[in-house]
Amino acid sequence: MDIMMTRSSVVLVQGLLLVVCLIVNNPVHVSGLVEPLPMPNILKDCYRYRTQILNVTDMPAHEISAFCVSNFLYKTYNLRPQRPIANETIQYAQELFRQVFGDAQKHHRNKRQFNRRVRREVRMMTRQMWNTFVTRINLLKNQMVGPNISRYDAFADIHRLVITSAHGGPNFLGWHAVYLILFERAINFPVPYWDSRLDFYMDQPTESILWTPEFFGEGFGAVTNGPFANWYTPDNVPLTRNIGNAGTLISDANVQAVLTRRRHSEIVEPNPNPQYSLEIHHNGPHVWVDGQLSAAATAAQDPVFFMHHSFVNYFWVLFRRRQRSLGIDPANDYPPTNVPLHQPFDRMIPFSLRNINGYSNQVEALSTYQPSPTCPTCGGSSYLECVDSRCRSRVGLIPRGPAAMAGMGGMAAGAPAAFISPSAGGQSRAQQTIAQTGPLPIGNRFSTPFRDPRTRGDTIPNAPIRNRGKRSISANGTSSGTNSRFDTTQINKPYQNTFLLNGVSDVKRWSFIPVRIIFERTPKSKFQSFIIKDGHLVETNDMFEAQKYKGLKVEIKKKMPATYSKCHVSGSGASKVYVQTDGIDYSGRYKDYAVVDERLPISSSMTYVGVKNPTEGAAQFYMTAYDSCGRVCRPQCLRNGTYRPCSGTFRITSSYPRMYGLSYEDAVKGIWKKGSNLLPESNSDEVPITFFCDAYMTWPWYFD
Repeated sequence: MDIMMTRSSVVLVQGLLLVVCLIVNNPVHVSGLVEPLPMPNILKDCYRYRTQILNVTDMPAHEISAFCVSNFLYKTYNLRPQRPIANETIQYAQELFRQVFGDAQKHHRNKRQFNRRVRREVRMMTRQMWNTFVTRINLLKNQMVGPNISRYDAFADIHRLVITSAHGGPNFLGWHAVYLILFERAINFPVPYWDSRLDFYMDQPTESILWTPEFFGEGFGAVTNGPFANWYTPDNVPLTRNIGNAGTLISDANVQAVLTRRRHSEIVEPNPNPQYSLEIHHNGPHVWVDGQLSAAATAAQDPVFFMHHSFVNYFWVLFRRRQRSLGIDPANDYPPTNVPLHQPFDRMIPFSLRNINGYSNQVEALSTYQPSPTCPTCGGSSYLECVDSRCRSRVGLIPRGPAAMAGMGGMAAGAPAAFISPSAGGQSRAQQTIAQTGPLPIGNRFSTPFRDPRTRGDTIPNAPIRNRGKRSISANGTSSGTNSRFDTTQINKPYQNTFLLNGVSDVKRWSFIPVRIIFERTPKSKFQSFIIKDGHLVETNDMFEAQKYKGLKVEIKKKMPATYSKCHVSGSGASKVYVQTDGIDYSGRYKDYAVVDERLPISSSMTYVGVKNPTEGAAQFYMTAYDSCGRVCRPQCLRNGTYRPCSGTFRITSSYPRMYGLSYEDAVKGIWKKGSNLLPESNSDEVPITFFCDAYMTWPWYFD
């Protein structure tokens, strides 16, 4: 018996020694199934390149992060599974190309004037023009080019072919100009342009007339009204939008900045100064509309894509006119580049052109633009108004009643509909029911280093100051301005996703990881919650203002991380910290947010984000977090019971211990419940990632 006990003890000791060796040699694996990995080199190189001449006070970190994540996804697009593109799709696009350029060549040989299409701002069209335009798009959506795909969806799929060859380099401008011309051929009607400057200067751009059934239809959630109501994409998910959650519309300042340049080399990617990059300015509205429009692989599935790109092309036409005034021929100004597939004589996929042909004056001449409306008449459009010598969109009315759900809202058919103003009493868009469609179909999302401060939800103007908490943070982190505004919109809106992973939409393909957010507010935050001293209200003393930050020197206070120029929070102090995952070896993005209390010097919150379900195979992903003012949060990962800095890159496996939930509810219960009992605090061993949203003096990325 003693001998047997001894042998058992030896085996036990050997087993323990083996475990110890595994821990010492592979400490990462102790944290369980969410394992930190080094940051991919492409992503690391981008962060270093974009910050080599900048410091944290020059630009909000999220502007750089969004660009670099998008750049990484562009360059690795072909490494992830994608829905195949049908042969009929390519044949359809090539036939359109032959029709357009065959006709153009015929007119050129006969020295006859080609009948150019006139593109107008959408609010400058007559109702008959608009109705013709959207009717023909819907006809295209219902005509089949193959057994399983419509002509519209086939045309949209062509954009997936050029994720790398028509983005991130000088071919961006020429390829999209040709693409737009072919779409006009497909519908036999000029594509109007959406001049988003007319919405940018509204008090609340999400309330533009465009996001009503009369124009683009619903802007929040699944599109259930307007001319594109109840559309489904080839991925079998609804057409979806989340307007105003991120990004920015284009401003006059954006246009004027680009128009100060002389050469194409100064306005195309790669560009060290985003202020002059036309492509980066173009990214802003893609991100602002969100939904399918926010990802390059799915952007053209939303018809808003073509109206936005019609304006981007107008933007380019203005630049080309400036070049001619300076004696420069735009056709001979294709910039030299090292970007693969963007060389001037590379083939313009999938057409019989070279990239340099997209810059030709002949391509430009196939269309013309009616100028954007200006004050004082704003072109006589009833949908625009002149305010402070600038034309801007009128506020839209929100449909109520049965007509609101009937395609074009019953408006085209003359059916009655009840309307309310979004700033008046009644139900706002944010309060309307949004179809539950899960996370969005995304591949490579567009990114923009610019952000409209209202994307986190701006304000309703002209409300009494006393009833409002506000905070406006300038780029150097100090409080500025007297405009008393607070968020009455976005803080109340959920983020709408669809569960699309590797081309299949199914919640069972996803798992959920708990993430903790530790949030440190920016100094000088004010909420107009005043103290009472000796029976008097002291309006100069905010209850929640940080008077002193112990251990923080005065000179460091002046070097707070840059934030968006007009960063507002709700009067209650509630604010969002967004957490986003992007698949590295799978196609899929998930985004959600934690709500933090900016009144408190430090607050903590939880959220749960989706990643690929590891029971179907291990997966790698990159996770980012950023607050509503543009500060990127620093990830720390659980290793051997301690949180340590990490890159934000992870591998998830089905190894033990399990640190994820197969459903959202499972993930929540995993850290808050033991059996049927609610725990008094979260189980830290089950929270693999914590993000610190604090005041940092160096860029927040950790290169391990």
